[in-house]
Amino acid sequence: MSDSSVARELPILIGRKGDAAETLLLIGVPDDAGIVHVRGWSAEDWGAPPGNRAERAASLLEWLEKQAAIGRSLNQSLYAVRLWLRGEGSGPR
Repeated sequence: MSDSSVARELPILIGRKGDAAETLLLIGVPDDAGIVHVRGWSAEDWGAPPGNRAERAASLLEWLEKQAAIGRSLNQSLYAVRLWLRGEGSGPR
């Protein structure tokens, strides 16, 4: 498999819950320092430019696990998300 065929972002669709709108995140591969680049959109305005940020992969994983724990759905398994954010995964499962 060539590098160009390997996913470079993990798409995560987080379901709506209460006042929290459905959210789409595209999460880059963690760098050597454990930082990931995240692009995100909200169902409040899918047409808006994505929000861009860089954050620690461990912090993002903790937040995503909390979202799942409060009942928000994720289109990826937490297992796949953990592998991705630890730099062990190559794509969605």
